[in-house]
Amino acid sequence: MSKKQKENSGARVLDVLLSVALLAGIGCGGAYVAAHTVRISQENRTLSSDQPETTEPPTEETGAIYDTSEFSNTMLYSSPLILVNDSYSCQIGEEGLVSLYEKKLEVDNHSFSVRDSSVQVQKEMADALIAMFDDFYAATYDDNIVVSSGYRSKDRQQELYDEDLEQTGLDYSERVAKPGYSEHQTGLGVDLGLVDGEDYTGDGVYKWINEHCADYGIVLRYPESKKDITNIQYEPWHYRYVGVPHAFFMKQNDLCLEEYIELLKQYPYEGEHLNVTNSDGKIYEIYFYPADTEYTSTMVPVPNGLDYTVCGNNADGFIVTVDTGTTGEPATSAPADSSTDADTSDTDADATEDASETDTAADTDAGADN
Repeated sequence: MSKKQKENSGARVLDVLLSVALLAGIGCGGAYVAAHTVRISQENRTLSSDQPETTEPPTEETGAIYDTSEFSNTMLYSSPLILVNDSYSCQIGEEGLVSLYEKKLEVDNHSFSVRDSSVQVQKEMADALIAMFDDFYAATYDDNIVVSSGYRSKDRQQELYDEDLEQTGLDYSERVAKPGYSEHQTGLGVDLGLVDGEDYTGDGVYKWINEHCADYGIVLRYPESKKDITNIQYEPWHYRYVGVPHAFFMKQNDLCLEEYIELLKQYPYEGEHLNVTNSDGKIYEIYFYPADTEYTSTMVPVPNGLDYTVCGNNADGFIVTVDTGTTGEPATSAPADSSTDADTSDTDADATEDASETDTAADTDAGADN
C-alpha cells in the first residue's frame, strides 16, 4: 500500500470514529432531554384570540391536573345556579324550554298533573320534576299535585305587574316581581297546586316533597325563615331547580340561594375548595372563579380527566362543580324546613287557582307571585 493510500485509509477510520462519537453524544443528549421533559396535556386547552391564558397552579383536593377552557361570559346568565331577585335581572330568553305536559306524555307519567301544554320549564327541571313526582307517588300513592305555572315571559310579567298596581292603587307591587326580575322568567321555577283547587301548603303528605326535593336538585325557593333575605314572602308552592349537589348542600345547611351564592365566593379556585357529599354518597368538589369582564370570555381552570359542570351565577363569576369519581357514606338529609308548618294566611292568589289539568281556561298567572 502506498503512503498516500495509507493516509486516505487513516482518514476514513478517523471519520468513522468521529461519526460514532457524534451519534453517541446525540443519543445521550436525547435521553437526557426525554428524562427531564414534562408532557403538557392540550386537552380542554383553548385560547381566545384577545385574551391571555391563565396559569394558576392545581389544587390538592382531587389531585387532578387543571387546564384552562374558554367560556363565553354570556354563560354567566344562563345556568341552573343563576340568582334572580330584585337586584339581579333575568337575562335569558326561551332557549332550552320544553313543554312539561308533553314531556310527561313522552314517558307515560301519571304521578302528577300539569295545567296544560303551555306550561314550559327548562329541560333539567322537567326531568327532575318527573323523577321526583314518580318517587313521591310510589311513597304516598297521592297523585293530586299539579304544576300550575312555570316559565313566564317578561311581557306577561309586565301585564301582571300593571294589573296588581291597578287593583291596589300602589306605586309598586308588594306581590308581583318587577318585570325582568321574576324567577319564573328563568324557566327553572314552578308553582304547585292541587287538582281539587285547594292551596298547596306543603303540609301533611306533601311534607315528603320538602324532605326529598333536594335529592333531585330542587329547593323550596322562598321559605318562611329566609324572607328577610329573599325579600319574598313565604311561598310554600314555589320550587326552583339548582342542580345536584347544590340543592342537597343548601338543605343540609339551611341556606337560601342568595346565601349559597355568596358562600361559594369563599371557595376560590386558588384556595380551599368546597367538598360536598351528596345524598347518594357521591363526592363533589366546588369552587368559584371570577369572570374576566375585560373580555367577552373567561379562561376558567377545569380538571383534566374528571367530569365537571360550569355554571354562571348571574352576577360576577363561574361555579365549577367537579365529580371527583369517589364515594363515601351517603349524607344524612337535614330535617324538612319548619316553614312548611308555618301560617300560610299571607299566601297570594297564585296558590288558590284552579289547577286542574283539563281546565285550560284558568289563568294560573292571575295572582302571580315572584
